[in-house]
Order: sequence, then structure tokens, then C-alpha cells
Amino acid sequence: MTGLAGFLESNLADPVLATRGSVPVMANFAASVAPSEAARLEGIAAHLLANEPTLSSTDVFGPGVEAGLGEGAALFIGDHREVALMRPQNAQVYEYRLSHLAADGDMLLISGSRSAAFEHYREHGLGLGAIDALTVPAAGGDERTPLATRCLSDAKAFDRIAAKASGAGGLTILPYIGRGSAWVLAGALAERSGAPVRVAGPPPRLTRRVNDKVWFSHRVTEVLGARAQPRFHSVYGPAALAACVARLAQDADRVAIKIPDSAGSAGNVCLDSDDIRPRAMPALSAYLHRVLGGIGWLGAYPLLVEVWDAPVLASPSIQIWIPTLADGPPVLEGMFEQIVAGRRAEFVGSLPASLPERWTPVIADEAFRLARLFQLLGYFGRCSFDAVIAGRDYETAILHWIECNGRWGGVSIPMTLANRLTGNWAGRGLVVVQLSRLALAARPFAQALDLVGERLYGAGRRGEGVILLSPLGIEQGTAINLAAIAGTTEGAKTLAEAAVAALKTAPRPD
Repeated sequence: MTGLAGFLESNLADPVLATRGSVPVMANFAASVAPSEAARLEGIAAHLLANEPTLSSTDVFGPGVEAGLGEGAALFIGDHREVALMRPQNAQVYEYRLSHLAADGDMLLISGSRSAAFEHYREHGLGLGAIDALTVPAAGGDERTPLATRCLSDAKAFDRIAAKASGAGGLTILPYIGRGSAWVLAGALAERSGAPVRVAGPPPRLTRRVNDKVWFSHRVTEVLGARAQPRFHSVYGPAALAACVARLAQDADRVAIKIPDSAGSAGNVCLDSDDIRPRAMPALSAYLHRVLGGIGWLGAYPLLVEVWDAPVLASPSIQIWIPTLADGPPVLEGMFEQIVAGRRAEFVGSLPASLPERWTPVIADEAFRLARLFQLLGYFGRCSFDAVIAGRDYETAILHWIECNGRWGGVSIPMTLANRLTGNWAGRGLVVVQLSRLALAARPFAQALDLVGERLYGAGRRGEGVILLSPLGIEQGTAINLAAIAGTTEGAKTLAEAAVAALKTAPRPD
């Protein structure tokens, strides 16, 4: 047996790991490190912690707060506002998506009106149980305010959550990203309720670091060596930016500039070297600042400048769960091929990776070593690493790690939902579609369910079908976010394509 199936069969005995029932974690890939490598990683972690002693500290939030994921009462916060360049109206589109990991009676923070049709669909159509969605408007109308911060000043919502924590003897907060607002809310709830509060995410300072593209690039170099990523530089001013771009453009076809704390491709600029080389330094500097300003950059440094790999054979993304050190090694759950579009390689979907046999263990091994370093630094929770296989053929290509997503995301949420619905996503077709900036007919969510019709998961189908992941984009006509599950990847692609076509081409509702 060869390929992914053979790798799984030969390396894993019992892939099911227990965490929270509604957030199942499945070990679908195996990797380990030799004792000498383990010691080297421990040395790197010790050096980083010595230089930044509060990197994994949560003491400031009080003795009743710690990282973890438990059964019992839970609050889900699917808020993207603390990610750089994320516009509030775009963040709102994804607030309901994390609710697919909530169990019956769990709470969810949202910023706008509840979608009764979506809540009914996830409760009855998918059988996930009822959720208690709490609306927390922005005080003063500032939609950039994170939902967790709003909750602190919304007495009605805060009191309800504190009462739930007190009555249940504890609470787990599961945020999209473990930034400071979720941890501050945890501290306040622990103090008010007198009950312990867990946050299912890494400490906030470490969260910032792992999601910083400059910081991550240096960790890749330390763990895997310079060959494991494109040539890169971190720059700290306009002159250095222009000089670095010009230097890389001398022998690369394209050069990328990346805003370090942005998500995915939102903060990326990809430049043709033929357009860079003729420009004198003052003109190049002005040009670069205009281009960066066009994507929302506010002038902050450092920036990451790197060679843009081309050609690219594949863009694998590996999904990982990192438990506490006491609970075992990092868990490698999924290896997906990202579907990207446009010059900035914008994420528009994913499907299970189908790579030549030798690549699966290589990717698993290198991802595991990076995840192990994060675990040694105090990381807990969901994480994924994005890579590219660059070259003209798989025999001579090289693997470059380009980004860490220290948070939940567009692949890990539907993957975990697929685990929840089917037992384990591995061995099935699982296709994700995430289309934004659309100009479709706005329609009620219930009508979208009718349009997808018999293709819906659970609509008379056994273990396959389409799942609509978020309501607001459909209701506004601006986005489509769905997943399709089938026995094969081709079957899932067929379902997904048919559902997207139905949603795109249906006439405007009366």
C-alpha cells in the first residue's frame, strides 16, 4: 500500500484522542524526533524563553485562568477583528462559523442580529444541538472593538456568562484566536464567578509571536535550516525596504512584501522583478509605499521581504493540535492542498492533499518539529503551517514553510466538524470553498438551504453532503463558505461545485 493510506496504516494504531466531545482531535499522521533533536529543540525553546520570560505567561489574568479545553460550559468567540487588515464588516461574516464546534447549550458571541434560520439548521439539520447566541453591540458604534472586549462592558451578556460559569463550576472559552481580549475576559469571568476558566488557545504574547511572519521565519531557520524557506529579510525602514526589494529582484522573477501580522494573503504584495529593476531608489521607495498603502498598510515596520517561489507544484497546509506538554506530543490531523487564486495567492478553498509518496512523511516530520518547539514554548490549541513545494517537478522540488496560523481557520473548523459528524475525516473527500468579495443576489439563509436542497449533508444522505458554514455572506450576497463531504475527493468536489453554482446562478428572491 502506498501514499497517504499506507502511511496512515503503517504509522498509527489508535488515532482517536479525547478532548472536548464537540471538538474531536484525530491523530491521522505520525512523527517523532530523535533524542538528540529533542534536546536541540529544548535548547532553542530555553533560549527564546530566557530572552522573553513572559512569552507564555498568563499570571496577569489571575490564578483561576489557564490554557486548556474541558467538558462542561463553554463560550465560543469566532471573532477575526484582532487580525491585522481585517475589516469589521468582513469579520462579521465569520462570527457564526466557530459555532459548528459548539455543543448543546454552549454560548456564542456575535455582533449583530441572530440568524434564526442558521441556528435551526445547525441544531436540527446537522444535529449539533442548540446554541445560546449573545449579541454584544459595539459601545459608541466602533465596530473594530473585539467581541470579548464588548462583553466586558455589556452587563447583561457578562452576567449571563458569569452565572453559567458559576453554576457549572467552570467555563472554557474557545476563541478563534487567543489574543489578549479573550484572556482578559477569562480573568474577569473567573473573578466574578469564583470558578476556574480555561482558554482553549495559546497565551496572548505567544499568540502574537507565532502569527508574526517575521518571527515564524526565524523559527523555521532555527529548527529546519535556511533551505526550508524562501530567501527573506526583515526590514525596519523605507530605505532598507527599497534596497532589499531591489537586491532580491536582481536574480528572482518575483519579490513579495508581507505585513507580518496579517492573515493569509491579505497583507501580501507580489511584485514582478522586471517592474522593480528599472526604478531608481527614491522612485522605488515611493512606489512600494503606494502599493502597500493600497492594501491598508499604516506604515508600521518591520516588514518581511522574500523571494516569491515560482513555479509552485503544490501548496500543502498541515493541521495540528498542540496539547500541553503533560498531555503528549503534538497531534498531526490533516494535510490539505490549499486552493489559491490571484497574484497574492488568496485562499479560496482546500481539499485533501494528493502528493507523491515521499512527500507525506517529509511534510509531517518538519511540521512536527516546528509544533514541538511551539509546545515547549507553552503553546496550546489549534495551529496550522502553510508550505509550498517549489520547483518544476517533484523529484527536484524543495519544501518551503511560509506561514503559521496560530488560530482556528478556514480548513481546521470544517475538518473538525467533519470529525464530529463522521468519526474521522481521513479517508474521505473533504472539500472546502471560501469565496469572498462576491456580488450575488442577497437572499435569506433559508432560501439558500432550499437551493442546495438534496445535496445538503443529512438531507437523506448517509455520511455525505454539503454543509453551509456561515450565514451572513449568503444573506448579504458577498460570500460563500461551505464544505462538502463524500466518499472520495472527486465526489466532494462535484457536490461543492454544484452547490456553488446553485447559489451563484439562482435569480434574486422576490
